[in-house]
Amino acid sequence: MNFTFHTAGEIIFGAGKFDELGSIARRFGQRVLLCIRGSHLQEHGILSKSTGSLADMQIEFSLFSLPEGEPTVQDVELGAAQVRKENPELIISIGGGSTIDTGKALAALASNAGSVEDYLEGAGRNLPISHLPLPHVAIPTTAGTGAEVTKNAVITSEENKVKRSMRSPLLLPNVALLDPNLTLSLPARITAETGMDALTQLIESYVSLKAQPIPSALAIDGIRLVGRHLRTAVQDGSNLPAREGMMLAALFSGIALANSGLGAAHGIAAALGGIGNIPHGRACAMLLPLVMRFNLPACTERFAQIAEALTGEHEADQKKAAENAVTFVEQLCRDIGISRKFTEEGIEERDIPALVSGSFGSSMRGNPIPLSKEQVEQIIRELL
Repeated sequence: MNFTFHTAGEIIFGAGKFDELGSIARRFGQRVLLCIRGSHLQEHGILSKSTGSLADMQIEFSLFSLPEGEPTVQDVELGAAQVRKENPELIISIGGGSTIDTGKALAALASNAGSVEDYLEGAGRNLPISHLPLPHVAIPTTAGTGAEVTKNAVITSEENKVKRSMRSPLLLPNVALLDPNLTLSLPARITAETGMDALTQLIESYVSLKAQPIPSALAIDGIRLVGRHLRTAVQDGSNLPAREGMMLAALFSGIALANSGLGAAHGIAAALGGIGNIPHGRACAMLLPLVMRFNLPACTERFAQIAEALTGEHEADQKKAAENAVTFVEQLCRDIGISRKFTEEGIEERDIPALVSGSFGSSMRGNPIPLSKEQVEQIIRELL
């Protein structure tokens, strides 16, 4: 048995831990760039609390505010120009996975010359990140991507209509600061979609061809947490135990995917995000039951374990238990209002060839059954 395990330099988890931001930042210096996005942080006092905490520690800060939507090459280039001009000692990213991924990219581009496209897999020069990035504190405000503990930054290339990653263990944040209080104000739709992103990551990493023992142990516990808490978090966003459970599940999902890889749901979702601009969590949720059903013959035992984690019930018949995992996820998607048709998301017949060709990125390599282009097309057509 041989494996290498990567995660963030330090993980700080707990309700109220966001109050420690100023003292955490002070470890790294006195000049900070805050990477944020959208009005949510302002409306709910998260931005003012963060800047107040920095000011209390006499830390200088500036803001880089991303536009709505997932980060593009152009967005990251603007941020990189600001970082190189201001020369901060620390990047702090506060937000969802897209914001944290942007923070990783900015930290890397501060010390590595060139453009973001030079470092993208499959959509650029794919150069290695050779110089240590700026220190980075990642603070998620959603419970979904686990980006605070992953070693890649997903960026959309609008020119190529694909989502691709900068990837290196050097991108792992120095500190992942997780406070479930920051998710209490999330709308139900975003709670549902990001929660299903976490579940997709947990399941795909657990059955991946590249699965490893440490992330697998975390993944099955994360699956149990989603089965117990996602419906409640969607239905009652003020329920702190549910929010805490989902944030922990998302953390586990990020650790799992960073070390064990993913599968076909994420492979196809990446194409859908680049071509159809479908939010990542929603795309994963729509695809997960279909991909699970396709993979079921190759990993019956693991699917049976997933079913027991999701339901809390043991089924002696392994094949029936494995089927129960798929039906549970299908019902969960219905219960939390996940769309079931790509046509509702603006995807048309003419988009299929580009979607198929764009699905074969790095995520697809972990799928337990290798998929042909024809099989990927079949999965896509089932959701049209």
